[in-house]
Amino acid sequence: MNENMHGAALVDRVIEQVRQHGWPTSDAPDISEPVPLAPEAIDRLRLPGGRALPPGLRRWLAFDSSWLADVGWYDDPREPVFGDRGLGATTESMYGCGDVMVGMFTDFEELLPAVCLPLVGGSDSRRLLYLGEPDSTGEYPVLVTDVDDLPYVAVMYPGFDVYLADLAEVLDLDFDTYTSLAEHSEYGARMREHAENTGLGPDGMEFPDLDRPDQ
Repeated sequence: MNENMHGAALVDRVIEQVRQHGWPTSDAPDISEPVPLAPEAIDRLRLPGGRALPPGLRRWLAFDSSWLADVGWYDDPREPVFGDRGLGATTESMYGCGDVMVGMFTDFEELLPAVCLPLVGGSDSRRLLYLGEPDSTGEYPVLVTDVDDLPYVAVMYPGFDVYLADLAEVLDLDFDTYTSLAEHSEYGARMREHAENTGLGPDGMEFPDLDRPDQ
């Protein structure tokens, strides 16, 4: 494993890119004036359930806390308190309420019961950080949801670290499908961990494939 391609070291590369050039995509909120969290504030901060922050997120918050407030993780970038919404409520906030297919994401919560935090990117698809089980590097998976045909959920990135690096175009990643990184030489092992931990499998899962107790 190349440590510069994972966790805090990879996020350091993202921070350098954003400092020098900003985000290359209009999806990302403006952080021309970053709001860094003090080390003691980061040390106190806990994920829902009391768990420690993953390495990539710790490093990012030391650079800026405002971006994730804009995305919708918390209200006050100087005193972050993470939300506790599940997949159903999080997708409703990202897509908007009232769509029948969006409402079906609530049915995935038996498989995916943990807290979800919204991220930017996509149109019919959305990205979110899923705080289920961390992988062997301590990072949590970034899931993709899609409503183009049927409600669909899959592991798209092995962590917030790789998601940020793709958003900042620090990495040149090819996505023939949402789950293409499962075959990536550097990230495949982490992707496979998350595919197993989430129960989504290597190709993700559509709504009809859910094992629902009412059927």
